[in-house]
Amino acid sequence: MSIARLHTIVCFCLAGSMALSWLPAQELSPTDPESAGMSRGRLERIDRLMQQFVDQGNFPGMTVAVARHGRLVYHRSFGYADLDTQRPVDQSTIFRIYSMSKPITAVAALTLWEEGLYQLDDPVSKYLPELKGLKVYGETEASGTDSSRREMTIRDLFRHTSGLGYGWEEGPVDELYKKINLFDPTTTLAQAVAKLKDLPLYFAPGTAWHYGVSIDVLGRLIEVWSGLSLDEFFQKRLFDPLSMGDTGFFITDDQLPRLTSLYRLDEKTGKMETLPPAYSVDAYRKDKNRLLSGGGGLVSTTSDYLRFAQMLARGGELDGVRILGPRTVELMASDHLPEGVSMSWDKLRGHGYGLGVSVLLDPPASLSVGSPGDFGWDGAASTYVRIDPVEDLVVLLMTHRMPCDTEIQVKLKTLVYQALTDEPRGK
Repeated sequence: MSIARLHTIVCFCLAGSMALSWLPAQELSPTDPESAGMSRGRLERIDRLMQQFVDQGNFPGMTVAVARHGRLVYHRSFGYADLDTQRPVDQSTIFRIYSMSKPITAVAALTLWEEGLYQLDDPVSKYLPELKGLKVYGETEASGTDSSRREMTIRDLFRHTSGLGYGWEEGPVDELYKKINLFDPTTTLAQAVAKLKDLPLYFAPGTAWHYGVSIDVLGRLIEVWSGLSLDEFFQKRLFDPLSMGDTGFFITDDQLPRLTSLYRLDEKTGKMETLPPAYSVDAYRKDKNRLLSGGGGLVSTTSDYLRFAQMLARGGELDGVRILGPRTVELMASDHLPEGVSMSWDKLRGHGYGLGVSVLLDPPASLSVGSPGDFGWDGAASTYVRIDPVEDLVVLLMTHRMPCDTEIQVKLKTLVYQALTDEPRGK
């Protein structure tokens, strides 16, 4: 993969303008794995796998955390945050979470849905009139349009059936995305979303699944509904209440030493390459960016993101702070794809898509073990989270190597589930 194409892939998520607060994250209480129905010895198999990925040069470093029944049963770090200086990954390391920003944006939007500010099947143009009347690529005035076609809805944004994309590939619509530089970091979120009015849709809303900028549009809607900028809303409604003190769109000078360097694995040579500062540092400096990408612009730590995931695992509440109602979390983690629509990625075999997260529907058809209904997402630098309400289990991987690697995610999930020793739940 060329540096130019990599820039196309990640430009949407190299955004931010919110300084992180210096509140230390509150750790989940550690517990003996056996008391949580897990084997310490079998969990230690994770050590060997992660160290192997580091020793073989496939990853610079990573942190893995596993929580069950609200208690931390495994939390270890491997390798380096920076290979040149041999700075190790540790509990304070800050990672770029890229598309693992999406579940955060989805939760933020759902808090406003709970307040009655919108309905899931409202047309997006009801709140963003500039997006009314978008055409599907290939349509002309002469050919007309399908009279049964509907506009994209807010539900379409949550589940990536809007007809929007990223412009990652080589088709004609992708080329149009590239030409308008949709995620120019010098623009605001409102300005970026307004550019979509000049682009055709990949397909009629609701007829296909296509990964793209839908969650960024949802982030803009949060600003419209709340009257706050996206960074302000996140801070007030999520990060402060959940004590996520190292999560945000922006980093301070004091935090910069804790940010990992960003690496790319050259698939031809098998060697690790350091990506330039424009990818790894400048993207999170206030004087370099104005764009707040709810689809991929956040940084976080293992402890912070674990608190967010644990909130969802506990039905929307953590440490006495309720973010969402339990039935809203259940709705979020349900398959919302229309009949006949499936996801095109091989790694998502056996999965459906909910409101900002993928949802496991058919474990035998998937690449790994899991429970029907376990949900989560990953990020461009191979970060990964799964939340299993059946097993009351959270699996979290934080790392910093592109492109996103399915192998490490699938193997990690397998190693976590093989360490469960109590009787299967839901039987």
